[in-house]
Amino acid sequence: MFQGHKERQAKLLPLFAPELRAMRLAFAKGLWQMFIVFTIVFWVSISFLFGAGYDTSRHMHEAKVYLRDFDNTEVSGMLQQVMLKAFDQKNMPTIVPVSAKQFPTDQSVRHAVWEGDAWAAITINQGFGEQLTSALYTGAAYDPLKAVTLVSEESRHYFKVQTVTKTVEAVLAGIAAPFTQLVFSKVASADGSSVGDVIDRANPVALVQPYGFTTDNIAPYHFDLSMYILSVTLSLGMVIGSFIPSNMWKTIEEPFFKQVKVSQVIMLRGFINVAWAFIICLQETGIVFAFRGPSWSPTAGDFFGIFGILLLNTFAFTFFIDCLQNWMHPRFLLATYFTTLFVNISAAIFGTELNSHFFRILYATPFLNSGFTIRTLLTRGSYNKIKFSITINVLWAVFWWILSTFLIARKARLVRAGKLLMANIPPPPQPAPAPASAPAAAAAAGEPEKKSLPEDDLPSAGTSFTDEYSSSSDREESPSAESHATVNQHRDAGRKKSADAVSDIEIKDC
Repeated sequence: MFQGHKERQAKLLPLFAPELRAMRLAFAKGLWQMFIVFTIVFWVSISFLFGAGYDTSRHMHEAKVYLRDFDNTEVSGMLQQVMLKAFDQKNMPTIVPVSAKQFPTDQSVRHAVWEGDAWAAITINQGFGEQLTSALYTGAAYDPLKAVTLVSEESRHYFKVQTVTKTVEAVLAGIAAPFTQLVFSKVASADGSSVGDVIDRANPVALVQPYGFTTDNIAPYHFDLSMYILSVTLSLGMVIGSFIPSNMWKTIEEPFFKQVKVSQVIMLRGFINVAWAFIICLQETGIVFAFRGPSWSPTAGDFFGIFGILLLNTFAFTFFIDCLQNWMHPRFLLATYFTTLFVNISAAIFGTELNSHFFRILYATPFLNSGFTIRTLLTRGSYNKIKFSITINVLWAVFWWILSTFLIARKARLVRAGKLLMANIPPPPQPAPAPASAPAAAAAAGEPEKKSLPEDDLPSAGTSFTDEYSSSSDREESPSAESHATVNQHRDAGRKKSADAVSDIEIKDC
């Protein structure tokens, strides 16, 4: 056995043998192509990821923040003017003062933030001016934190809302000192009192801190993690799940393409995709329900709603990957997977609203829209973009499904014609044609061509030279031992090649 192994190994060629030069060049070309493609993919993907989250403050002015004065006193007017001046700077949210006609109640302001009309809202609470004036002139009790409320809703986009909220909080904290000086000057100049008289009669808290604020996040959280993190995790699971049916099909598709009708192949592949998507999405929906927070009591409608969104997200990616599997060279498939994944993660993590306008194209990504819809369902309606999100994912799923049917039919045609292998690569080049036969070469050289026997004179496939010899024995003498040996030789040749043409010389010798 060992000797046989050595003999087999001796027949193999070394890697750098001259005969393998073409193979080495093809391999080097493939490596070079992959290096170029993955270098481009790496830079594009990382640029999307970092570019989507780079320096959010540059576009902070696109974050709209409502300012509503429910107090309508001279003191609240002073505070409002200080706020507007502080926010009138570069890289600050845009403050939009709103009137009582637009938002008559505090609840209407909160609803506007809940719906996503504004990223946040600043409300100067009713009674602020009266309480501060009483504390400054009579020394009455005073709570500065009841002056202003900052309303935010973090389920819209956790990171972006946090950025806007922290910026607004920093501005509100920064205007405390100038507002304190303005209030002190106003009180001192109102009745000509001296600084000592103002200090003696005023409540020290109101004098040192005439206003403060509290932050109220109105987003309902039903999970320990934010809605954003949950939606990204689930969408990522959907993408990974959509790889599996396409990869499984790729290992068994060639016999189907060669022996089964194309329409039935398309139906079979669609059935595999749909069945697998149902299985994966049921498991993902179960994960949502298993790890829900203590404050959420889901209903049957929640189950089917989340399941439907996850299923639609999976279809969009599954049929997209089907198109890649049927069209692209396998060495570039991983590059497209990588780019698709990073672009969708960029959209889900960093959002689009406060980015450069170039990144608004990420509104069309399935991850972002699936995350929007899941969050809206789990928060009972905040930042409701369900119609837009479902429309985008339906369009993607239908578009990739229609395109995949054409690509499957194209691949089946190429496979049956022998122009494409299962791996989406053309077959290797065929060897050079064999040299011309001897009669053709002789004719090319100008020599007379030897005539072959007529087809009737050739031995048939079931007739051996022995039969032919026996039929002519009455015309010839009994053959000698040497003649018998010659006949046996021709008999063996006739068994191997009974249908080949026989020349006149061979018949004469026989």
